[in-house]
Amino acid sequence: MILTVDVGTSALKAVLYDLAGGVAAQASRRYGYHTPQPGWAEADPEAWWQAFDDAVLELAQTMELAAVRAIAFTGQMHTAVLLDADGAVIPPTILWLDRRAAAETAELQQRLGLAPYQLNSTYTLPKLLWLARHRPDVLARCATLLWPKDYLRYRLTGVRCTDVTEAGGAALLDWGTLRWARERLTFCAIDPAVLPPLLLPQDDAGAVMAPLAARYGFAPDVRVMVGAGDVLALVTGAPPQPGRVTCSMGSSSMVFAPLAESQSVVQAGERLYIYPLLPHPLLGGVSSTTGAALHWAWQTLYEDQTSFAEAVAQALATPAGAEGLFFLPFLAGERTPFWNDALRGAFYGLTLAHRRAHLLRAVLEGVAFSLRYLLDEFTRLGVGIDSIALAGGGAAIKGLPQLMADVCARPVFVYSGEETVTRGLYAYACQALNGEAFERALARTFGAPEVYRPLAALAGCYEDLYTRYCQLAEFADTTLAANATDLEINHKEGNHAR
Repeated sequence: MILTVDVGTSALKAVLYDLAGGVAAQASRRYGYHTPQPGWAEADPEAWWQAFDDAVLELAQTMELAAVRAIAFTGQMHTAVLLDADGAVIPPTILWLDRRAAAETAELQQRLGLAPYQLNSTYTLPKLLWLARHRPDVLARCATLLWPKDYLRYRLTGVRCTDVTEAGGAALLDWGTLRWARERLTFCAIDPAVLPPLLLPQDDAGAVMAPLAARYGFAPDVRVMVGAGDVLALVTGAPPQPGRVTCSMGSSSMVFAPLAESQSVVQAGERLYIYPLLPHPLLGGVSSTTGAALHWAWQTLYEDQTSFAEAVAQALATPAGAEGLFFLPFLAGERTPFWNDALRGAFYGLTLAHRRAHLLRAVLEGVAFSLRYLLDEFTRLGVGIDSIALAGGGAAIKGLPQLMADVCARPVFVYSGEETVTRGLYAYACQALNGEAFERALARTFGAPEVYRPLAALAGCYEDLYTRYCQLAEFADTTLAANATDLEINHKEGNHAR
């Protein structure tokens, strides 16, 4: 068997695969994060480790973990975990969705001349510069820089290392040589010695420490692989197919398409990603708070009195268009294609007639509209899109795949299971264990998809609504965001009206 572990923003999932690619068992645990100030978000890595420990012990109750031949990790990217010389975490652990380093991001972009997809405020480097200016005591104690999946693997093996996908997501990778861009740390007054060894996802990363092997029942010779960041989900949500984009929806949503010739769309770099670090080059982008917006709306509007599934069902029972209500899902700024940290979420069109089901439907539609906006960027560059593969937690939300099909005017394919990113870990493990091609191993994990086709009766309605959404989003980007930035500056300086 192969044990795969995904440490997400709000939950950890451990998935056991048999060697044929089937899911043998899985366990998950949820955890939270802290928002000490608006726009800030901090995590407790100990909560990740406790979730890992609980999930693996749950698996051990029903599965013989001595049969596990390899363990591989993935997880949220950009979130730096700073360790001191003794291996203890130095807080704060600033999450990827934290936006406190907007000014540092702008400064670094100007000084380094990097495209937004190689450096934005979600990335690690601007957060390190923020720490250098506001918490130099933290950086002075830092001996090693890791990321969430690396931290869990370190706790399991005692080995400190990372992979090229994390380095790219930190804005610390030389994309030409695939080595550390050590000189960039000089901007943050950090000794480059804090950077751990940089390996490939399928490389070995030490052995499970004996006490933990005994605790979980692992064999002494089980292999622990380096793994990759959750960007791996970009190539594991569906079998690759020309004309199809994959949307992997978790707290954020990644939308990517495989490219035969990445050079043909290199000029897309100002608005979209060109991503060369996975088995084939990709074009795409990320919408920052799609799933997070849905979870926020449910918690805020229903206060846990109604299950998420029931709340969504109530929302989707209201008419398309939410009775004229729109939602902009920019709750933590936005990445592609706006690259604007000052963007904020908003409802537009509220009336006394609206109820919470209308508000939640507007959020669902706003998420779908934001993803269609990304698809339009693809087509603008000449990348044909005839279908969408929806993966991740969003694919399991009943009614959302059909809504996506209606809004995007394309069929949506959903493959069984939510184990999008862990499929890639399984394929990497097969590559490491048997020398098998990544694509061949990955193909075994897919069954027949469910297909959701656009409803003709809603086509005209959603075309009109989408046009209006685009007008609102672009107005927010060009006008409201600038005004919001001015208001924030005035507030911080104490110049707000009294």
